[in-house]
Parts: sequence; C-alpha cells; structure tokens
Amino acid sequence: MYIEGKSVYSANMLLPHNPCTAFSTDELLYAGLKNNDDRAYACLYAQTFRSFAHYVQTNRGSMEQAQDAFQQGIAEFYVAVKSGRYQLSPTARLKNVLFEFCKRKWINEVQSAHHRRTQVVEVFVDQKEDDVSDELITFSENVGKVNQLLKRMGENCQRVIDLFYLQGKPLAEIAQIMNYTPQTARTKRYECTEQLKRMFWGKG
Repeated sequence: MYIEGKSVYSANMLLPHNPCTAFSTDELLYAGLKNNDDRAYACLYAQTFRSFAHYVQTNRGSMEQAQDAFQQGIAEFYVAVKSGRYQLSPTARLKNVLFEFCKRKWINEVQSAHHRRTQVVEVFVDQKEDDVSDELITFSENVGKVNQLLKRMGENCQRVIDLFYLQGKPLAEIAQIMNYTPQTARTKRYECTEQLKRMFWGKG
C-alpha cells in the first residue's frame, strides 16, 4: 500500500528480518514513524497484525477482512502520526493504538456491509488503557438504541464515551480536556461504560 509515495506495510508483504531490532522503546518507534522509516512500520506490523487477525477471526470475520481492515487502519494511523493528530502517550502502547484504529475499521465495515443481522457496539471493560482485553456485545436491536441511551446519561459521561470510543483519544488527553486526574479519567471511563451496559440490559 502506498500513501503519498510512502510504502505502508500490509498483510501480504514480506517483513525484513527482526524489524523491531532498532526500536527497543515506543519513543524510538514513534520517532521512526514520524521520520518515514520503513523499518518502523514493519515493526508495528509485526507487533500488531497477528493478534488483530486472531481478533477478527474469533469474532466471525475472515482473514481477508482482517487484511483489508488492517491496511485501512494502518493507513489512517500513518496520517494521524504524520499530521500530529496522534501524539505519543506514556499510557498507551503504539501497537495497542494501531490495534484500535484497525478494529474500528473492521467494525465499521461489518456494520455497513450488513455482515451480521445485528449491529455491533464495542464496549471496553478493562480499566487499564494499555490492556487490550475487551468484549464485543452484540445487541438484538440496532445501534440507534444505544444512541438514545447515551442521551439519557450525564453530560460528562456522554463526553467521556465520545472522546474515548468515537474519537479514539487516549485517557491522558481526556484527563486534560475534562480537567481530570489520569486516575479519575480512567475511573470515569469505566463507570460510564458500565452504566451504559446496565441501561441497555434494563438493569439501571
């Protein structure tokens, strides 16, 4: 895949041997991405694609879908890094950030192509941002119901959910935007997510 003349690694490309040798930390890896270092993108691919493909296939997707979503996700991530829209955060590993970019692409594709009879809404239940553990909750009604439930939540919860899940902002940035401490932002994200789940299932 090429973006503005830049080769971006995709699922069917051969990787150089030990692509992460030069990037022992995320700081070095981020600098490599900013400097258009092919090895940095190869390293990020090596760190991320296998787990992402497993995630897609575990959730009824195919390897082809995983490859397509990964290409779209890494292309969007490339633009975010180069434009400065994404800044390195000490609380989020780069491989996990790319994973989330790709995951959103795949979920959007599933919804738009009607690969399932029900709509899929992604809800994270972990309290650690750099822990990729998550669950997909498949609702019997469409996402419109969730949007209606969001309107019944407090303004702060609506904003936290929008910033984290829809805009993909790291908790450190959300803490600054909302004037929270990092721990408060993490706790608020968890509490609001749990509230939304209880409302959906009629338990709150």
